[in-house]
Amino acid sequence: MRGRGAKGKLLRTTLLFTILFIAVEINIFIIADAEYISYKNNQEYITVVDKSGGADYTTIQDAINNAPEDSTIYVKIGTYNEIININKKIILIGENKDKTIINPISEENKYAIRVRALQVTIKSLSITNSGPGLYTTGIKISASQTEIEDCNIYDTPVGIAVFTSNNIINNCNFWGCKDEGIALIGSQYSKCDNNKITNCIFHDNCDGIELQYSSNNIISNCKFYDNTHAGIDAIASSNDGNTISNCKIYNNEVHGIYLSSSSDNQIIDCTISNNNDGNIIMNEASHNNEIKNSDSNTDHEEDNIRERLVNVNFLRLFQKRFLEVRSILNIPLGRLKSY
Repeated sequence: MRGRGAKGKLLRTTLLFTILFIAVEINIFIIADAEYISYKNNQEYITVVDKSGGADYTTIQDAINNAPEDSTIYVKIGTYNEIININKKIILIGENKDKTIINPISEENKYAIRVRALQVTIKSLSITNSGPGLYTTGIKISASQTEIEDCNIYDTPVGIAVFTSNNIINNCNFWGCKDEGIALIGSQYSKCDNNKITNCIFHDNCDGIELQYSSNNIISNCKFYDNTHAGIDAIASSNDGNTISNCKIYNNEVHGIYLSSSSDNQIIDCTISNNNDGNIIMNEASHNNEIKNSDSNTDHEEDNIRERLVNVNFLRLFQKRFLEVRSILNIPLGRLKSY
């Protein structure tokens, strides 16, 4: 009887240790894949991309092409030299925003990533584009309700080109963009309105943000510094009803904020200083712009306006001629700087 008791005790002890071992193994697995699981966000289908192998796919585009709508594409650390077209509603997310890098060599004035579907989300990636051209782009947004979050976008002429409305760009860093970090590009015939840009940093670009025919946008809690032109540059015309709030705009080589033929904008609770050619510049065709609780010097006095009239009139003439020939030259709309 004692032998049976000892044997039973040994069996129970062995079973207990086996259960504990399995539990530890499961726990280790869960911890190892915690980032991956945490991005599930109630999605039922997650595809993993690892360029080194050992996952579902080795390229991001193959994963997108084969994933159903509402999928999450989780990209492991590595440099992916591919051009990505997103034509369905997905979440594209990197394992580490500093180490998961999209870096293709696109055709001239093309893009690294193009968003063509509604409600796409892109998170935690570093995005650049080594392709040739003055307007080569990191991300081109051609569909509404896109969300870009927690990304680095750098060393490409245009960081993000937005041609649609109701998009969100949050907590992103932009540097080394030779034209602008973000371009909000509307026209007389297509809207680029109601976009939100929040908690972003823009430095060592040409412009931080450029607006063209783009209204009712929110730019909030952003920093703009050491850009070679302006922090925020509203050019062409009809950049109306925008709100710029709680931003720090300083040490830019030309303007802090420039408003061309743009009215009914609000600049609220901003610190704007040490911009070489003026902190806030408005041409004579800009009206009813309101500055609240902001620390800045506003250059819109009569002498200053008269001094700038020649440049403004020349810019308008140039813009008119530009629009007449842009379809022939196939140049993107309105890449005109307001020097």
